[in-house]
Amino acid sequence: MSDQRDWFTWTPTVATEAACRFYSQHARDMQYAASAPLIFEQYEMLLGRIGSTFSRVAPDGDPEKLFPEFYAQARYMKETVEELTPVSAEFGVTRSVENFLVYVSDVISEVLIACPHLLKSQEQVTLEDVLQHGTIAEFVSWAAEKRVAQLSFQGLDDIAQYVTKRLGLNLHQDEDDWASLKKGVQLRNLIVHRRSRVDERFIRLTGEKGLVKGSAYPTTMPDYVRTARSAMKIVSEFDARVARKFPVEQRSTVDEGWYSEGRWGPDGRKAEPGPNIPSV
Repeated sequence: MSDQRDWFTWTPTVATEAACRFYSQHARDMQYAASAPLIFEQYEMLLGRIGSTFSRVAPDGDPEKLFPEFYAQARYMKETVEELTPVSAEFGVTRSVENFLVYVSDVISEVLIACPHLLKSQEQVTLEDVLQHGTIAEFVSWAAEKRVAQLSFQGLDDIAQYVTKRLGLNLHQDEDDWASLKKGVQLRNLIVHRRSRVDERFIRLTGEKGLVKGSAYPTTMPDYVRTARSAMKIVSEFDARVARKFPVEQRSTVDEGWYSEGRWGPDGRKAEPGPNIPSV
């Protein structure tokens, strides 16, 4: 039987602290990205009901003639939402990638703190680096975050190799998920470092045909959903493997505000009611 879960929204019933923080951030980012279209939709629905109510008494049966400012505002809101959609998509892609990278450094820190023997390494740090942290836990978190940040400039494959070497686990299981996340990372780097202007590196890494150097890459909401969905799936599967192999603490998630069984849609709305899913 195929897996029917919507990985864009589905979260497990137990997870590590690192994963819980990841899911919480994902939920906030998802609702933020969807907020403007949802607000406009609610305004449009309200305007439609007002128009239906007053159409009988409106001149020529046209309620806009009674409330021209309301309809003008609706057109302005629609134009604004459409204009800002690419910005929301860029925000979503960027936040999804950064949220994933923070999760990786956080979960590595949790494992190293739980299993200090894994700290043995050939990596060089200065005495000053060690002494500026009050506890070994703080030092481990700093070192993991620093290393993952350095590797992120080289690519996800370098991060995956580091995780395999450090924890003895593969970071991902499905090549399609990995390819989607890698595309998201490449797009995030273009957004952050080039203001979305296509360069030769992006053309080479993505292999996309028709891209013109110097042109603005048209980031879309599907780009965001694809990136976030792959990150969510990879984190969920990897986090479960980490918990099985190492004595890291897990906690129940079913009472968290962000907990979901997959009932959120990509537009940020609930497909069906659920007691643990916050309203948009």
